[in-house]
Amino acid sequence: MRNWLYERLINKITNECYRNALDYFPNGSTILDVGIGNGIMIETFHSLIKSKTLRITGIDIDDDYLRHCRRLIRKYQLDDYIEVYHGSVESYDPVKKRCFDFVLFGMSFMLLSDQQLVLDRIKDWLKPGGEIVFVQTMYKERSRLVDIIKPKLKYLTTIDFGKATYERDFFALLNENGLAVREDRVLRREWFNSQCRMIVATSLRSP
Repeated sequence: MRNWLYERLINKITNECYRNALDYFPNGSTILDVGIGNGIMIETFHSLIKSKTLRITGIDIDDDYLRHCRRLIRKYQLDDYIEVYHGSVESYDPVKKRCFDFVLFGMSFMLLSDQQLVLDRIKDWLKPGGEIVFVQTMYKERSRLVDIIKPKLKYLTTIDFGKATYERDFFALLNENGLAVREDRVLRREWFNSQCRMIVATSLRSP
């Protein structure tokens, strides 16, 4: 039931997220996908992942979603391209430091309770020149109504949409962490005058 709801409610924006992110990644890239979910994007992009020889490590806190994701990995013979782990980004430890070209937050950054902690952790996981790719809904103007409604949607849908992300706060967080924006792309416009955007950031500090 949860996977059915996920596919009906999230599938369109998930495909938009991965279409842009996978197109952005150069051939042979290593990617940490934070919040890979049920892997529904595999059905659409399995051929692209293979043709670009991408190596994706996916982590997620939801074991039900990951079971579905593993089935799709087997179905489309992606064992050499995608591996998944059950756990949170706050507790995840890669095999070695500086092993990823990209860290992708595909609609997952707004779900994190301690975004500062996560940014501190992932900096050591990126190769020199590595980038963080955020795909998320952004709001320009603060809305009390959005602040109230958005966190409560999970009680109606069983899917956590996280808290509202406001443009000014988000870019201030990146600046405080020495991250420079390399690309800011509007993918689609959404409700309450929000935008789904792909924002690519890289560190200004030497590793």
